[in-house]
Amino acid sequence: MTVCPSMSSPISPLPNTHMPARLAAARYRVYQLWRSLLPRPLTNDDHDILIATLPPAGRAVFASMSRNDQRHSLTVYRALRARGCDDADLLAAALLHDSGKGGGRVRLWVRPPVVLLRAFAPRLLDWLTRRAVNGTCVPRWRRPFYYAWHHAEIGADLAAEAGLSERAVLLIRTHHQPHGPAAELHAVDDAV
Repeated sequence: MTVCPSMSSPISPLPNTHMPARLAAARYRVYQLWRSLLPRPLTNDDHDILIATLPPAGRAVFASMSRNDQRHSLTVYRALRARGCDDADLLAAALLHDSGKGGGRVRLWVRPPVVLLRAFAPRLLDWLTRRAVNGTCVPRWRRPFYYAWHHAEIGADLAAEAGLSERAVLLIRTHHQPHGPAAELHAVDDAV
């Protein structure tokens, strides 16, 4: 697979904050990595949620995600439900918001460097995740970083192909925008 489109980065680097806040964020992401090494298998309740929320092709997209991303997406779904959310599009988007990382595109080893580079070397991260120009393709060694950075856009395209509504696709595409259409999804995703 080649990656050749030309657009700007969908996620902005961390704002200029104090170093302790950046260290706290990095420390939390390291904890997330540790927790992700042995994620629990899906339960019957989890499968019931998937059947009730996603069409068969959407469930196939969900199945392409790592078990860790599946667990995270179900956690986001449940957090939205706990807040009283019954918006079918938002709940479907919660289950597939990280699907662009699936299919082996973003391995676990890529995630800590992306988080650390975002916090401490945003220009290097921008270079690693830059889209190809002049018809060339993203070099193979940079693709995992590219996919990690552009997973919202990739996941939205996968959700559209799976038959999710235009609104659910938009929510997936914009889930990293704190004030965008998926602001509620963004807030819950950041909190869990």
